[in-house]
Amino acid sequence: MVTKHLTDNEVQQYAVDKANCETGIDKHIRLCEECRSKVEVYQLLITGIRQQPQPAFNFNLAELVVQQLPSPKEKTSDRLLLWVLVFIGVGFIGTIFYYFEGSFVYLFSGIAAIFIYLIIITALTVITGLFIAMYKKYDSEMKLLDSY
Repeated sequence: MVTKHLTDNEVQQYAVDKANCETGIDKHIRLCEECRSKVEVYQLLITGIRQQPQPAFNFNLAELVVQQLPSPKEKTSDRLLLWVLVFIGVGFIGTIFYYFEGSFVYLFSGIAAIFIYLIIITALTVITGLFIAMYKKYDSEMKLLDSY
């Protein structure tokens, strides 16, 4: 009869937790002297490891780690860039209204006033939402770069 011995993983599993092992492993270990001796060696190793004292440092590890972390950088204000972009946008829109003042009257002459207001409000809402999303993405990428 050819008997296949257990793998090291199966022997270790049996040495650590007999109750949750397969019945075939338990049966093989009861019959096989070689595998039973391997289990005994692993059990001795496990008990030796458990009996060792817990390692203790004679220094404050958390304090050493905190000292090695880079100091937080001063937050640079990006408000100046925001205001520059707002003034450029307002100046651009103002210039368009100044040069094309007479054309806007003919452009919207056939449309009721309520529709004009709805178009303007919708356009401003979309532009504002896109600008806010773009600024948030820019701000998060700058914070990511600042962390390096």
